[in-house]
Amino acid sequence: MDSMSDKERIVPSVFRICEEKDLPAVMELDREAFFDPWSLETWQRELQNPIAVWIVEEVERDIVGYAGIWNVAGEAQVMRVAVRKALRNQGLGLLLTQELVQKAREAGAEAVTLEVRETNAAARKVYEHCGFVSGGVRPHYYEDTGEGAVIMWLYPAKEK
Repeated sequence: MDSMSDKERIVPSVFRICEEKDLPAVMELDREAFFDPWSLETWQRELQNPIAVWIVEEVERDIVGYAGIWNVAGEAQVMRVAVRKALRNQGLGLLLTQELVQKAREAGAEAVTLEVRETNAAARKVYEHCGFVSGGVRPHYYEDTGEGAVIMWLYPAKEK
C-alpha cells in the first residue's frame, strides 16, 4: 500500500473509457512506463477490439494513468497498467487497478490474471492489496532484462 494517508492524496481520480482522443496522452505514458511502447496503429486496434476494455484515470482533467484488459472465456487478462512516473506512490495505481477489476467483473470475468516483473515490488504490492495472489513464475519472460514474470490471479470471494 502507499505511504500517503487519505488526507495527503492528490485530488480525486475520475475514471472513464479510453477514447481515440486520449491516445496522445496514453502513448506518452506508455513510452514512459514500458520498454516496448505500442504504436498508434496498435492502440487504435485495441480501442476497436471487442474483447478489450481500456480505461484512463484523470486528475483535474489530466490523464495520469491507463489500464486495459482482454476478456476471454470468463477470464480477464490485464494487458497494461501505467501511472505517470512523477505521480507514482500516491495511491493512483491502486485506484486504477481497483477500477480495472470492477470493469472486468462488469464484463463478466470470473477471474482476473496478470504478469508482473519479479523485481516490481511496488506493483506486486498494489496487486496483492487488490486481492491478487501469486500462481507461479514465467522464467525469462521479459525480453529487455530476461527476468521472470510473476503470474498473479484474482478470483471472486466465495459466498459464506
